[in-house]
Amino acid sequence: METTTMNHSRGVHLLAELIDVDPSHVARAVSTASRAHRTIHESGIHELTGEQLRRLVERDRFAVVIVANLAMRFAGRSEDALLLMDIYRASVGTQAQSMPIRKGVGALPEHHDHPYVQRAIRILQAAGLPPLHTDGIHPLRWGFQVQPAGEELPGWIFINPDPDCDERTGFAGGRRGYVAVMRWAGWGVINEPVYEGLLAAVHPDHRNNAFSAPSNS
Repeated sequence: METTTMNHSRGVHLLAELIDVDPSHVARAVSTASRAHRTIHESGIHELTGEQLRRLVERDRFAVVIVANLAMRFAGRSEDALLLMDIYRASVGTQAQSMPIRKGVGALPEHHDHPYVQRAIRILQAAGLPPLHTDGIHPLRWGFQVQPAGEELPGWIFINPDPDCDERTGFAGGRRGYVAVMRWAGWGVINEPVYEGLLAAVHPDHRNNAFSAPSNS
């Protein structure tokens, strides 16, 4: 990511890091968007701390998406700007037509009905990432695979990136692209692989209590 000598708030820098653009593009996007979006104007995002940005995301995440989209465009990355919107829509379930995911697409058939697995597959597909196709025994087409972490970590899923990810560029490019996509979708992520190349992400509902064991009561 390019660097800049201009002073910007912590919130602007955090959003710039999140979407991998220069902070100056985010600051310009804030100025542009605030004229049309009341929440952005009232938030004073130019002076936001990291905690204030987090609260703004929780209160009106779409406002932050607008800023990020504009910042990507100002950075000359129009395709990634559209990608941010697609990921956002998939993460909140507002896609125009949400087609059913067939068993064996993006996950083994036995993991198909897991709700967080389904949500993660939709987010990753919205980012243009290719899912695994399998009959449960043989891979029919290579791609990413999502699986639940297990009962001891109820909010977590593991992602095995597609074999061609290192050749891909842009926001969703490389193995780091999987982390960037899930983070932008609002999930908690572990930045480095946790086991044999697997990436770990936790659903937003579990972020504040990510490592709690399920109750036996």
